[in-house]
Amino acid sequence: MGKWIAVGGGSIAAALLATGYSAAALSLRFDRATARPGEFVTASQPGFRVTGVIVYLVPTRLPGVKADPAGGYLLRTPPARNALELGELRLMPSGLLSIRFRVPHVPPGEYTTAFFCPTCTKDGDFFASVSWGQPWTHTPSGVLRITR
Repeated sequence: MGKWIAVGGGSIAAALLATGYSAAALSLRFDRATARPGEFVTASQPGFRVTGVIVYLVPTRLPGVKADPAGGYLLRTPPARNALELGELRLMPSGLLSIRFRVPHVPPGEYTTAFFCPTCTKDGDFFASVSWGQPWTHTPSGVLRITR
């Protein structure tokens, strides 16, 4: 798949896993459907050891990003704007990959997690947990609605 990755659906992630691209399997789920700035939120998924993967909070409709036909992002590095670094994933004793963070003061809207993996390809890759523009579902999922 070269230097670029398109992440949007389970079939794409499965195909990438079959080629050895394990970072494509990252798709965190929030522990709640909504949150306000200042509240703590955890995002997690069943895990495997990953190193050097940085987690970001991004709008589900990331400005300035053109989605591919599958709804994925096509970026080598995190965008300069609208991507807030949260930190590195941790593999918990329970077997979950997890990150706990305080919701930053961002405009109200729908957000997801995204990942920068500097070692996944020669030049690195930046990809999101959900497809570009994926809607909020009113239940805990890969999309978090941030309110005031």
